[in-house]
Amino acid sequence: MKKLNVLLSLVILFSLMLAACGPKQAPEPVEEPVVEAPVEEKPAEPEPEPEVEEPEVIEEAPEFEGVTVQFWHVYSDAPGAALQALVDEFNDTNPYGIVVDSLDQGSYRDVEDKMNAGIQSGDLPDVVMAYTNSLADWYSVGFIADLNPYIEDAKYGLTAEEMADLYPHLKEAGSMPDGAWVAYPMTQSANVLVYNFTWAEELGFDQPPTTSAELKDLVCAAAADNTSIGGDFAGTGGLIYAPNTTNWLHFLYAFGGKELNDAGDAYDFTSQAAVDASMYILDLKNDGCEWQTQDYPNPEQGQRKAIITMSSTAGEPYYEAAFEEADNDDIWGWIAAPGPDGHLAVNAFQQMLGVVPSLPDFEMASWLFVKWLTSPEIQARWVKESGYYGTQFSTEALLADYGQENPVWASGVKLAAIGPSEPQTFPAWSSVRRAVGDFAAELYNATSEVEVREILDRLTQTANDLVAEISE
Repeated sequence: MKKLNVLLSLVILFSLMLAACGPKQAPEPVEEPVVEAPVEEKPAEPEPEPEVEEPEVIEEAPEFEGVTVQFWHVYSDAPGAALQALVDEFNDTNPYGIVVDSLDQGSYRDVEDKMNAGIQSGDLPDVVMAYTNSLADWYSVGFIADLNPYIEDAKYGLTAEEMADLYPHLKEAGSMPDGAWVAYPMTQSANVLVYNFTWAEELGFDQPPTTSAELKDLVCAAAADNTSIGGDFAGTGGLIYAPNTTNWLHFLYAFGGKELNDAGDAYDFTSQAAVDASMYILDLKNDGCEWQTQDYPNPEQGQRKAIITMSSTAGEPYYEAAFEEADNDDIWGWIAAPGPDGHLAVNAFQQMLGVVPSLPDFEMASWLFVKWLTSPEIQARWVKESGYYGTQFSTEALLADYGQENPVWASGVKLAAIGPSEPQTFPAWSSVRRAVGDFAAELYNATSEVEVREILDRLTQTANDLVAEISE
């Protein structure tokens, strides 16, 4: 039993030795851990913001919405249509909501009459076109506004550059002695002599007359020329003269005269210059070198029935039409009236705008319309339609090409600067001016220098009486 145990032990030992000497068994494979690629996390979607209601946008009304400005002017026919087109443009394009209602009221005298009636009835415009003398009169009774506060307004007024662009004399021309600026210039013009250069050269006058004696020689030669033709031309040919305020003052200025005394504080039409100018006109008439028509003289000049007429420079389109209608290709243009010593003069005018006092919004809206209408670009367009002259340096620059194309118009630019102008801010000039027209007709029918002096004495007395009336 013991041997069996020993043998069994040997067998087990031997088996163990064989196992140790045999090939080693490959280890069980170890599974590599699988490393997964990192998953890109999507950003979390933001929480939707709560809807915020947008406030309702309320457009502000234009600053002057509902303000209608009534504008009284003196233009009809083609110029009136051109002015209305500009007003329509302002109504369509201005950002303020302003509406302008423009009304043709006839002549300047008609405007004066209607304004004077409106002062009594209350039926007045917001903007009125008139000469300075009328605006000055209405200002003196409280019916024209001082424009200074509007022109100087920080938001709506004129800039320093715009003020510098305005011809320097025009502020003074529209201002009162107390400094109120009552008349704002829309355009300028002048009463001139309309001269037929071609006919004058045929008569031997190569240059326009430089003295009143030369002027008489010229118009008398033209009158004699037409007398030789006879028929409808008999009694024509010289100067057509209408005895009115504008024309009489034009010759007064050429002869070196004025409406006021030397001190400048009263009217005086008794000067030697006034006598000489009146006698000169009378002598031309008596010598058959001057005659009258019942209407504007441009047709007669186009027909060679007058070598010289008197007209506003604004009459250019009508003269052009008259020469064309008469099939007359003569060269014509403007000249100044010459005096005995060679002094040259025209009667210069400014077409002015005034604002009638009312509510502040209406006054400012009125000024904004005036400012737009007289701006250089708009003014240049209006000049081409009306024949007037601008009031600003930049307007003149805009019209350079127009001047080259229209030499007659261009010649008037310099003439308008010769002047002088009537004393429009002197007291009672509107009434005195009417009186001058009445007395000019008397002077045209005088028969002697004694009678001329007597008429001028009465005119002077009448003028100063009118001043006294408004001072009471």
